Amino acid sequence: MKKRVDSESRKSDTNLFPYLTGFITASVIFSVLFAIVGHRIGFSLVFDRLRTLVPSGRAGYEKVLRLPEAVLDELIGIRAVVENADNPTGQPEHDTILVRPDEEIGHALMPNAEIFAYMLKSTKPLNIDPPVLYLDRPYSKLSDSLKAYIADEARLKYFYSTDKNGFRTTVPFVRTDRQILVIGDSVAFGIGVDDESTAASFLQGMLGNQYKVVNASVGGYNGQQCFLQANRLSKNKRFEGLIYIACQNDFMQAKDWGQEADDVIKKIKSISDRFGNKVILILHSYMEYTLRDFFLEEEWDEEAIQKTTRLRSTLSASAKQAGFAYYDWTELVSDYMKEQKSLFSRFALYSDHCHLSPLGHRLMAGKLFAMVREQWQAADELILKPSSPKS
Repeated sequence: MKKRVDSESRKSDTNLFPYLTGFITASVIFSVLFAIVGHRIGFSLVFDRLRTLVPSGRAGYEKVLRLPEAVLDELIGIRAVVENADNPTGQPEHDTILVRPDEEIGHALMPNAEIFAYMLKSTKPLNIDPPVLYLDRPYSKLSDSLKAYIADEARLKYFYSTDKNGFRTTVPFVRTDRQILVIGDSVAFGIGVDDESTAASFLQGMLGNQYKVVNASVGGYNGQQCFLQANRLSKNKRFEGLIYIACQNDFMQAKDWGQEADDVIKKIKSISDRFGNKVILILHSYMEYTLRDFFLEEEWDEEAIQKTTRLRSTLSASAKQAGFAYYDWTELVSDYMKEQKSLFSRFALYSDHCHLSPLGHRLMAGKLFAMVREQWQAADELILKPSSPKS
């Protein structure tokens, strides 16, 4: 019996040895890697990244903003939406107070909607995609506790409205049958700015009463949905031209971003005669890309940067082949930095990591107006005189 016990003990020791050596080897490798990475990017940053991998026991929204329980209960009761904070009010994605389900495209804007938006303070350092509170009632109709919360926590406020057709309101109002259709996602819609500060509104001010600019952009649309929107709206109406303000995330759901973009452009080309074969395409890029020399891949990895660079090249070639006028937003950002002689000037073009500020929209509208004059003036035999829109 004793021999059997000794044998089992030696067998156990033998089985344990590989685990111990493996554990020691893994620990040494981890320590070396930790030292190398810590030396390269800073040990405090490494510890911060490791902490994000460990569950904190808190609700997701508590990691990025202050939201007292009583205030949260009220927000849930009034169906408020809080974005970029792990959805504390539980509103379904793209089934919110601003949009309605759409069988053909997925979702569409509600007609005659009025939305009040507040960009909230964040407890997360260097948060370039901060939480935003959306309400469908004016400030005067809120409870005193919610008013107090907004007064303490809101940094910026915006107002979004839609017309009777479910299009983002474009100002100034122009009455004419000669209409230019604008399609796109939340960037073209104008998340982060008031009605009068979207690229469509700035462009309307520059065009005067020559055309009416119809902003049919909808937040959350991808490239295929943008095409479906243009296809639907142009079936029974001829427009004077089409402007597609494409954000790079319109194509990022596909494995090959460039191939997806090329497919969308070909589909738009198939209906371009409904727009007099006058199509303008602008490719918008995230702040993480246009300021990649500043972030040094802290926000995006090298693969995302390379894919974006390839997308810019592919979309430019696809637009040229289709006969569309094309412009790259990344170039505008670079030119603006050089003009202002400030690395930080580029931040002023964005309201968050993706969406544009009023200044960004105004500069984009200026480029669009120049392209309308250059590309469409001969066909229309119009002399379009720019006016000076408000900043």
